Amino acid sequence: MIDKILEYKDELASDTLKSLAAFALDPKNIQRLKDNPKLVKKLTENKSLPSSIRLYVRNIAGVTDKITEDFFSKSELKEIKKRVAEAEAEGSMGISAASGTMRGQRFGKKNDNTIGYSGNGLSLNKVFSSPETNIDMTLGRASFSKDDKGNIIITDSHNFDGDPVGGGYENEKYFSQNKYKKTEKAVPHLDKEENRKNVLLEMQDSGGDSKNTRKEKSFVRTLYSLPQEDGAISYEQDESTGDLLRRAYKAHDEGNIDSSQLARIIGKLQGTDIPVELGIGSITYEDKLKANPDFAEYIATDTLGSEDYGTRGESYENVGIPSLIRNNAYKFIK
Repeated sequence: MIDKILEYKDELASDTLKSLAAFALDPKNIQRLKDNPKLVKKLTENKSLPSSIRLYVRNIAGVTDKITEDFFSKSELKEIKKRVAEAEAEGSMGISAASGTMRGQRFGKKNDNTIGYSGNGLSLNKVFSSPETNIDMTLGRASFSKDDKGNIIITDSHNFDGDPVGGGYENEKYFSQNKYKKTEKAVPHLDKEENRKNVLLEMQDSGGDSKNTRKEKSFVRTLYSLPQEDGAISYEQDESTGDLLRRAYKAHDEGNIDSSQLARIIGKLQGTDIPVELGIGSITYEDKLKANPDFAEYIATDTLGSEDYGTRGESYENVGIPSLIRNNAYKFIK
């Protein structure tokens, strides 16, 4: 009976996700979200949905209220704290205090006090079942610091800047290199300089008209920059935001990109910045042992490392860690 209930719960979660994802990615509904920010804020306070989905919907709707620890469920805060504990453990070994994909800076402090992605991949299909993926798509990479009482404060800005369009998501090659692609345009019936001047004068006269689109104004500027000589004219023009969105939706419909990447493209083009500031309390010695097996091995072998795990830390010396502490650390080695 319990198994059937759990199975139904998983199916319901999956259906809810698909419905919500489909709603949030539909162009008509995106405008509805933007038109109802107060309602969006209220609905996204419901912690039964993953934080990544709720924060994405807020971003698209333009709800820019600061995100604090109250926005997250207990399990989500647990995952965030685990990432900070992993980073703190790295720092205790003389390595840059970073976690996830930001780890590995062993001889420097380049990434100090940073949490990174888990490396599990980014997918809307995983946010219900994987706490790691959910936080990856909520915070991604973020910085942390300590207040005067030793409590951890995480700061971030939820946006879609920094990476190329679709960067970090599956099938990213479809959009990853450039935000816009250039297309060559031909100017019809302008094989004479006189004809071009007439068109320029006509469009310039209406240059201040609000009906002129950004594309038309770009067209005028391009014509002015063309060589002053007879002959057929062609020019390159950047893809507009609208054209890029249409291309993205078409690629999604054809299965060339997944919903996660489409969501990122929409966020990059139509989203905003939301400040994030979380207080998650202090990190204990045991928190670090649980979050970072490397740190447990570092303590258990008295910083010397072992044949199974290798050496750890920036410097290796037998510092005389008491056997009771070393034996306790062994319990946390996976």
